[in-house]
Amino acid sequence: MWLPVVALLLCLWRWPGRGLLVVAACATAWTSFGIQQQLAARWPLERSGETVTMTGHVAGVVAHEAYRTRFVLVRDTAPYRLRLSWYDHGDDLLPGDCLTGAFKLETPHGSANPGTFDYEAWLWRERIDATGYIRHATHCDGRATWSIDRLRALAVQRIAPYLEASAMRGIIEALTLGIRDRISDAQWEVLRATGTSHLVAISGLHIGLIAFWLFAFARWLVLRIAPRAPASLLAGGVAFAGALSYALLAGFALPTQRALVMVAGGLFAVVTMRRIAVSRILAIAAIVVVVWAPVSVITPGFWLSFGAVAWLVYLARMATRRRVLGFIGLQLGLVAGLAPLGAWFFGQTSLIAPLVNAVLIPTAVGLVPLLLLVTIAALVVPTLGGPVLALVATVLGAAWPGLAALAAWPWSTVQPVVPGAIALVLAVTGIALLAMPRGLPGRWLAPVFLLPTLLGWRPAIDDIPAGGLRVTVLDVGQGLAVVVRTRAHTLVYDAGPAYRTGFNAGSAFVVPYLRHVGRASVDRLMISHSDIDHMGGAQAIVDQLKVVRRLGAGSAQPCRSGQHWRWDGVDFSVIYPRDSDIASGMTDNARSCLLRIDAPAGHILLPGDIEAATEAQLVERDANALAADVLVVAHHGSASSSSNAFVEAVSPSLALISAGWHNRWGFPNAAVVGRLGAAGADVINTATSGAIELDMAPDAPAISVTRWRERAPRVWHTP
Repeated sequence: MWLPVVALLLCLWRWPGRGLLVVAACATAWTSFGIQQQLAARWPLERSGETVTMTGHVAGVVAHEAYRTRFVLVRDTAPYRLRLSWYDHGDDLLPGDCLTGAFKLETPHGSANPGTFDYEAWLWRERIDATGYIRHATHCDGRATWSIDRLRALAVQRIAPYLEASAMRGIIEALTLGIRDRISDAQWEVLRATGTSHLVAISGLHIGLIAFWLFAFARWLVLRIAPRAPASLLAGGVAFAGALSYALLAGFALPTQRALVMVAGGLFAVVTMRRIAVSRILAIAAIVVVVWAPVSVITPGFWLSFGAVAWLVYLARMATRRRVLGFIGLQLGLVAGLAPLGAWFFGQTSLIAPLVNAVLIPTAVGLVPLLLLVTIAALVVPTLGGPVLALVATVLGAAWPGLAALAAWPWSTVQPVVPGAIALVLAVTGIALLAMPRGLPGRWLAPVFLLPTLLGWRPAIDDIPAGGLRVTVLDVGQGLAVVVRTRAHTLVYDAGPAYRTGFNAGSAFVVPYLRHVGRASVDRLMISHSDIDHMGGAQAIVDQLKVVRRLGAGSAQPCRSGQHWRWDGVDFSVIYPRDSDIASGMTDNARSCLLRIDAPAGHILLPGDIEAATEAQLVERDANALAADVLVVAHHGSASSSSNAFVEAVSPSLALISAGWHNRWGFPNAAVVGRLGAAGADVINTATSGAIELDMAPDAPAISVTRWRERAPRVWHTP
């Protein structure tokens, strides 16, 4: 057994690429070790939902939201990092504070859907070992610890009196202290629409500016005071110290790490008077970031950050050949190069970004250092610096309406659909080819590579034939959202929940999923009833997508038995309620729209949240009309629904349940699951399977079922 291994090692010893292989092996071992350590520290699945007494210190920035305070609690033993919510408490909480109390903990878990934000991956990247909320807690006496984050929080409190009346408070805190919690949703919309979000995220531009100004000032000062001293060496040290301080002040996130390494490389080249290629500095920065945090390679920010800098460096070289035209080309090239990635990750691209950035980036060259100096003055001598900071906030506030007006222009942004990963790679390749020098072989292929994205092409595997049907029960937590697609039409049945904390399943899951699958409009939005876990996301869908027609709760047309339409060989029929079924005092659940879908490959029943009384009425009226191959189980599997008679009448082979992970109601009820199983149904729950997709082709022998967690397994997924 060992002889082949020894022979292989001897061969590799003579191979010229052995060094690269050793580095790759070491990197793999290091990453694997980190993964195992992180998995071992996780809160055990079998203890999920347990309330335990623990003590720890608050770490990072504390988010003070409208109804809760969210923060990370660090401990000396596993689980090491807990992400906790403290409802209606914690207004005075600061980083470094010691807390002891009873915490209800969950194993890290999040919704799993194609094309949407992976909350579990984010928790993994942040090294969160458990999530939960505080039942009750108290501060430990005299045990607070000091850190950069505590200093940042205290700095925010110190300048707060001078910024409380200004709408620009969040913008100023973001630019100076890297704290973006007070930037409102409306302000984020303006920043995204104008392509200027990067200006309020402390990254390469900001750290580079601070390093540049500090180097220039320190070198001038040294030359004035001590002409014979090594001015460049001393100035380089001052510039790096300032850049490092600013990076720490900003929280030392991925963009700041990359920027700091690049600044260090640039300062080293200047001090030693050596020519170091920017590409080499960028590569070193990428290696340092990956060694420091191997998990960063799975973040969109890693690829966007390094990809954007590499693209910027290439375009800058081309732009230096022509001044004015080169600068215009640089701005247009940046937007074009990042447009496919922006559309893929964020669902929109700003058309006015070149114009706005051409003005604001040069402005930032002077504004950012000035704002930082004024903030420092406000912290050190509040009576002098505070009023100046308030004045700067007033000036920014006066300029903001102009930016908002540009964002309000109808054509400020577009929301293109990048139809699949293949089209994304082709689009990036096509744009790169367009930027290549003239005469390069194959450059003429650039427009061909761009066509799939421009025309909305999708691979043949995603085509739905006439008479075919693709049904996706999205994983929206405790709620329901079902997307039904025929060859050329789209139905959304229910829109998922919305909560007072600001979370909205419509914008978080439904809209991104529809864009991911290339459906930019909804032919019919049908809301079964007005409960917030079914209707909460409806307005977000209407606001962000083209909705041709609405039906059911929240619309001008309530659903009634007898409504019928036919799309691409598939029939849709509302079979409940009738006008005579509606009575005063009925619950919202009892009014739920019951939709039946009949396709050549099978029949589907979507009953909303109807309960046993309604089910009995339907069985008595016409039990045969209920028979279906697929049942989206009513009321998330509640014991108040799915009665014996109803389940027997439907007799489904597939029973799909949309329920929240470890929800407080205990859905689905064990008796209901047993009843469905006894009827011969395969019961699938989104809480453990993620999004459930059914592919019903007219000529297929059976319904194809895809569980998203099985199709796209990740090491951080639970279960």
